[in-house]
Amino acid sequence: MHKILLIVVLLAGCSQATDAKTVLERAKDDDVTEVPTGDPAMEAAFAKARASLDGFLTLEKNPPPHLSAFSVKVGIEQDGYKEFFWLSDLDETASGYSATIDNQPERVDRVRLGQRYEFARGEIVDWTYRDDERKTTHGNFTGCALLSHEPPEQAEAFKREFGLSCD
Repeated sequence: MHKILLIVVLLAGCSQATDAKTVLERAKDDDVTEVPTGDPAMEAAFAKARASLDGFLTLEKNPPPHLSAFSVKVGIEQDGYKEFFWLSDLDETASGYSATIDNQPERVDRVRLGQRYEFARGEIVDWTYRDDERKTTHGNFTGCALLSHEPPEQAEAFKREFGLSCD
């Protein structure tokens, strides 16, 4: 389960990527990708994730046994830069949520891998989970937005490898 979360960090998007690598190679190397603020595909992904967040949160509270790797993505700002992190082990709190940071920070140094982090519901920009029976990944709309900027054959290979549907 942890391996999937770390591989999917490629889709969090905030640090420089090595252009010589394919999207699958960057995922396997746990690289992340920088996306300019206001990117239309990313903004659409944020909107799609937020519109379906209620259903995700309901499912995450009492999932069937074949579903796993529930995570949400939030942005953490520091010095005018926003880095996005996948967080798992979601708990509801009086003021929002608390979860564990699942990827190594690249530029934001006020948080660390494995740290519990508190955030408001409105800070969630994406969500994902894994269907272990069907070997499919649900959500991860920001990942699909990033794949829209990749060569089609590389994007399709990535989607096949991780069972991600971007329809």
